[in-house]
Parts: sequence; structure tokens; C-alpha cells
Amino acid sequence: MMNYENEMLDSAFDDDNYGNALESETQILVWKTLINLMQPNLILYQKKHKEYNNKSMKMQIWNNIGASLTPPMTGIDAEKTFYRLRQKFGKERRKVIQSQARSGTGANHVPYNLIGHYTKTNVSG
Repeated sequence: MMNYENEMLDSAFDDDNYGNALESETQILVWKTLINLMQPNLILYQKKHKEYNNKSMKMQIWNNIGASLTPPMTGIDAEKTFYRLRQKFGKERRKVIQSQARSGTGANHVPYNLIGHYTKTNVSG
């Protein structure tokens, strides 16, 4: 039985060339692991970090993250996968914000709240 987070991650790459919405549990685990490995590495996403512009250090971290995934992937592939996941987050976040009620108008119905998972993992750019 898939829970809320798995359903959200399952649909995370529907717009990409990653196949249909019925992604495997293994792929969902890779996405979750990738998010968890990204969080402590502020250099990769925090623009005010003193080493943010150090491309060689960032590539070394991406390579370590990619090697830590199961199955392993290259640093470039790990970076691209995270970028796509982050783009999907922004898209879903805009949907939620646009669906919220405005003064004097009825709200559009949002059948799910995908933003919940992302805010729980504190992954934002």
C-alpha cells in the first residue's frame, strides 16, 4: 500500500522521460535517499555559502552522493535527478499557491497537497 509520500514521489517525474506514473519502489527510495543526502550539503544549494561557486568541490560532493545511491549513479546524473525533482517541487508549489482562496472568490479545489512532503524534508532552493 502506497502512502502519501510515495504517491507524491511516484508522480514526481511524470513530465520527464522517466516512464509512467507507476515507478518502482526502488526508484522512489532513490529519490528519498537523494533528498536526504542533499540536505547536509549546503554548498550545493545555498547561494550565500562561501564555497557555492567552487565547481570542483561541488562536483566532488555530487560524485559522493551519486556513489552513495543504490543503484549508484554518476555525480552528473545525481545532480540532474535532483534538479528535476526540485523543478517538479516548484511546479507543484505554484499549483498549491494558486489554488488557495483569495478574498471574495471561491478556491479552486486541489485534490492533493504535494507541497507537504517537500516542506517536511526542508528541500528548497
